Amino acid sequence: STQVLAQDGEADMSENILEEVIVTATKFSTNLMDTPLAVSAFEQEQLDKLGITNVRELVNIVPNMSIMTDVESMAPIITMRGVRSTNTTEWGDPAVGVHYDGIYSPRPQGALALMHDIERVEVLRGPQGTLYGRNSTVGTVNIISKRPDFEEFSGSAEVELGNWNKRVLKGVLNIPVADNFGFRAAFFGETRDS
Repeated sequence: STQVLAQDGEADMSENILEEVIVTATKFSTNLMDTPLAVSAFEQEQLDKLGITNVRELVNIVPNMSIMTDVESMAPIITMRGVRSTNTTEWGDPAVGVHYDGIYSPRPQGALALMHDIERVEVLRGPQGTLYGRNSTVGTVNIISKRPDFEEFSGSAEVELGNWNKRVLKGVLNIPVADNFGFRAAFFGETRDS
């Protein structure tokens, strides 16, 4: 909702300017508002605020998406717009493809990997076969990792403790080496009693 304050015949909308969101859903960097696809994009900061740490938890914020788990193989079955594939064997093709940094994850269990130290997640709804090939007849989930920052040395660490002896350790280290070369390492470990 946009709030317009009239003052001396002029409208002051400086407080209600939306930030430009850049996505790579079409394999090129484009403004989300100009991208001709149904895309839901989320940055790491938004995911942290919502407590989302893996693909399964995206169902709470992505419209027309649900994820159930196959009992035998513990593979996630991603449903978008009411369409899914329940064949979770090596020969089965999922209806929704999951990509990490542009690389297709062929095993459905890989889709449950943690989303730590990422730049953004893009969920594309609708057939994506032209851009992402087979296994994306209903949609695609793109997880884009953060790239090294060549400007400054930085790092962070977090410790989380919880019930059932839960211990979580997260860390990120960014080391610039040259003007166009650097290292970025991320660590995430979680243990919990049964």
